[in-house]
Amino acid sequence: MTDDMDQHISSKQSAVSQDAFLAKKKFDTQKSSFEEYTGTDFDDDYSKDVNQLRHEIKLFLALVKESKLDDVIHLIANPSRLMGINFVIGFVRGIAFCLACLIMAMAILFSLSDKVPFGV
Repeated sequence: MTDDMDQHISSKQSAVSQDAFLAKKKFDTQKSSFEEYTGTDFDDDYSKDVNQLRHEIKLFLALVKESKLDDVIHLIANPSRLMGINFVIGFVRGIAFCLACLIMAMAILFSLSDKVPFGV
């Protein structure tokens, strides 16, 4: 699973800083030392706080995963792509506005004309 995650992170290397990539590698190498601790190593008050913190971190990670924050960061890290997408969106909106104005003008002119439409 960590290989897939490393590959996923390395594929988005342009959006992820080198420090974050190195921090993940360092965490992976030291992860086994964190897993050696058990609930009996700490007093009850401390373990309750740790469990609550773990729960809140899991909620935060689920929120970040659902919000697709990495895609947004990747888009922001590539400003030329962001400007291109915004240009296309603006162009399409402009065309839609022009078509709507044309249809409204045709409807107004049609309603104001004295001729009976379609030979009725």
